Amino acid sequence: MSAADDEAEVREAHSRYFQALGSGDMDALAENFTFPAAFKGFLEDVVIATDKESLLATYQRLIAAAPKATRTELRGTDVSYLRPGVYMLTMSYEQYGADDTLIHEGRAVYFIKRVNDVFKLFAVI
Repeated sequence: MSAADDEAEVREAHSRYFQALGSGDMDALAENFTFPAAFKGFLEDVVIATDKESLLATYQRLIAAAPKATRTELRGTDVSYLRPGVYMLTMSYEQYGADDTLIHEGRAVYFIKRVNDVFKLFAVI
């Protein structure tokens, strides 16, 4: 596999995750992770999910703590190679409220590794 192939697969893994999150399909969201998985986002402390149930509980907390946006615009993604089979994807985004006012802009960082020939997320910061 080439680095370009890996980058395309990392982007595809992130896209599957982002689509599942956006649609609220938490079962599909969980399929994109390997455990243990670390989370920070808008939470006070880092949380470690050890299985699907703790992942879903963590996402309930993450969603509750996030800005209450009506839409999110993806501004771009960058993929960085960390070591064989391990990548970091940084997503830049903006979130808007019901009146189309910008309420938050930021970056999310996803750590993704190859697990049984499929890229899975193992941290969202």
